[in-house]
Amino acid sequence: MTHIAERESDMYEEFATVANRDNHVLVRARINRRLVGKTSSVYTYLNQQPSEGTYTVDVPADARLSRTARQGLLIVRRAMVKIQRPDKLNGQDYPPSVTLYAVEVVEVNPPPGQAPIHWRLLTTHQVVCLEQALQVIRWYT
Repeated sequence: MTHIAERESDMYEEFATVANRDNHVLVRARINRRLVGKTSSVYTYLNQQPSEGTYTVDVPADARLSRTARQGLLIVRRAMVKIQRPDKLNGQDYPPSVTLYAVEVVEVNPPPGQAPIHWRLLTTHQVVCLEQALQVIRWYT
C-alpha cells in the first residue's frame, strides 16, 4: 500500500514510522530538509542532478490561480537521499536518519504569466531509473 499525500504530510515522523515491507509513503515535499553527509539541502541537491528525461502532463485550468489549461512539458530528476532527523525530534523514538528517494519535476516554458509546475516528491519506493520516477509521478498526479 502506498500512502500518497500533499505537502502538509511532509513529516519526518511519517517517513520513520509508516514505511515498512507492506507500506510506502509518497509525499510532495514542503520542507527543504538537511541531508546526512552533504553540504546542500534536498532542494539544492536535487536541482544539481542531471535530467533523467521529460514527461508531459495535462494541467487543468484553475480560476483561483488564474491558470489556463495546458499540456506541460516537465523535466525529471531523481536521487536517493538520506534525510537527517530534525533537531526538534531529539527522542529515541526516531532514527537519526531515513533514506528516501527524491523526484523533482519542473515545467519547461510555461505560458507567459503562468507559474511553472515544480514538484519535489519524496518516497520510500525505490526510484533508480526514469521509468520508476515516472511511475511515482503518475501516482502523485
